[in-house]
Amino acid sequence: MIALFDMDGTLFAGDSQLRFARWILKRHGWRRLYLAWLIPMGILRGLHIINTELMKRAFLAYAWGMSREQLKAECSEFVQQEILRILYPPVLERLRSHQAAGDTTVLCSASPDWWTQLVGKALGFTHTIGTPTALADRVELMPSIPAPGNNKGANKLIRLAEIGITAADIGYTDSAADLPMLSICHKAVLVNPKDSFAAKVAGAEILSPPKGIHPLSFTLRCLAGF
Repeated sequence: MIALFDMDGTLFAGDSQLRFARWILKRHGWRRLYLAWLIPMGILRGLHIINTELMKRAFLAYAWGMSREQLKAECSEFVQQEILRILYPPVLERLRSHQAAGDTTVLCSASPDWWTQLVGKALGFTHTIGTPTALADRVELMPSIPAPGNNKGANKLIRLAEIGITAADIGYTDSAADLPMLSICHKAVLVNPKDSFAAKVAGAEILSPPKGIHPLSFTLRCLAGF
């Protein structure tokens, strides 16, 4: 059996990109200066002048200039001290059941592979796919993302095919952005889905673990590093 898992909002509440930004800003307060860059870029995104991928690259400015070694250390601590402590128990239980049965498990996330790969390794996934994000000796202002781009939507199918997966038995996600991924799955399990999303996936199983966060306040606190 092949089981595909999204990460953010599926394994845990909230967006790991926001969580990692908060992690860095809390530990390196002067990096809050990135808001001077992020706010105008956010406005451009809101006006549809730049796309999601460009916004993702711009968002990573909070780590600009950080050495490769320091970034790797921060990512490792972030995963161990935050992410692994907030996993949704029912979803983790499903993952462990698949692993105990010897199933192929794939973590497929749009978040940068800087930490997504570490999450996959820590949880024992067979394969882990994140958005490949360039990491030079020091973090660039806008790290590049190779083709086909941000690992979201139909791009997930491209990267899954690269590891030989063109069909799966079950897919776990919280987001309508993963409808392409679910299209190759025999069964869907939706985690805290919006009603409009759930209505699009006939026969899906629903898991509803407590979120424990308010989306707007969570986002604002993470962007400010609190």
